[in-house]
Amino acid sequence: MGSPSVFKRIYRWLITLDGDAEINSGRNYQVIPNFSNYIFFCGGRFRTVKNARPFSLFVLFMIIVPIVLFSVFETGVLWHTHRGYKALVVMFYWSSAWSLVTFVKTSTSDPGMLPKNVHMVETDSQLPQEYYNVVTLPYCNRRDIRGVNEPKDENCSVAVKYCRTCKIWRPPRASHCSICECCVMTHDHHCMWVNNCIGQRNYRYFVEFLVSTSLACIFLITNCAIHLARRDGEHVSKRPIPVTILLIAYGAFCIVYPMILLGYHIAMTGTQQTTREYLRSIGFRNPVMHRIRKRQDNPFSQGQSFLKNMTELMAEPRGPSLVRARGKIQNDWRV
Repeated sequence: MGSPSVFKRIYRWLITLDGDAEINSGRNYQVIPNFSNYIFFCGGRFRTVKNARPFSLFVLFMIIVPIVLFSVFETGVLWHTHRGYKALVVMFYWSSAWSLVTFVKTSTSDPGMLPKNVHMVETDSQLPQEYYNVVTLPYCNRRDIRGVNEPKDENCSVAVKYCRTCKIWRPPRASHCSICECCVMTHDHHCMWVNNCIGQRNYRYFVEFLVSTSLACIFLITNCAIHLARRDGEHVSKRPIPVTILLIAYGAFCIVYPMILLGYHIAMTGTQQTTREYLRSIGFRNPVMHRIRKRQDNPFSQGQSFLKNMTELMAEPRGPSLVRARGKIQNDWRV
């Protein structure tokens, strides 16, 4: 077979929907779709999950719309008259830009994908029986973490499980996502609103997205409320007051969900738990009806310090990308 045409190479660089099984050189993004549910854009720089509902495009639309409306109808009035403060206008654009950037990084970056063992047999019947069990490994006792005065917890251990789909032993806190079709390090959950998993390598971006979105809504409401409170009796027809009221209502509506999620993840990180670990501890029941509590058998807890636990999980090192989409395909003599 001859080399692909220039048009085909450009198209596959712009969007890679399906991997090419015959490729044994080039970049990883050209073959990753063979064993995952990811598709790639711009030469592997961005990714998303195929065959999923486009909720992420809806969220992107929700971020851009208030920026456009505010720029067209509010910025000039608030910037050039006494009806607003320039600092608040700048803060709205800063928080909105931060929200947009962190949304893109959360939804299109590597969440911590673990490589699959493509050389194992495909049939589970040939696996040893031990591979179906959960292996419990002892962990360092609480005295090593919280001080010599703390009692030893005999149940402090970590569980390691074999993934029969990826054919690997998963590291602690890793889990398999059936939507992305891969295992993810420190897997928190799969978020349909960003169409990506939230894991070790993008969790901090997700939290930043919640913080920045909440701030953007606050500054949007503040700017428009000041404009509405300082409007003059004259020239009312020249100013789009209905749009101002609409933006206030929009900001008040949109701030609710990010603030609830932010409070939830602050509570989760303060107790050093991921969403999957918390749901497992309550038997995968409705989490709304349960209070978030510290687990006494949690080996990852940094003691009683809520702030230390929160910092440890939110500021956890991203670590290297184990399956680099733009990395070169490594030839393997076993293939």
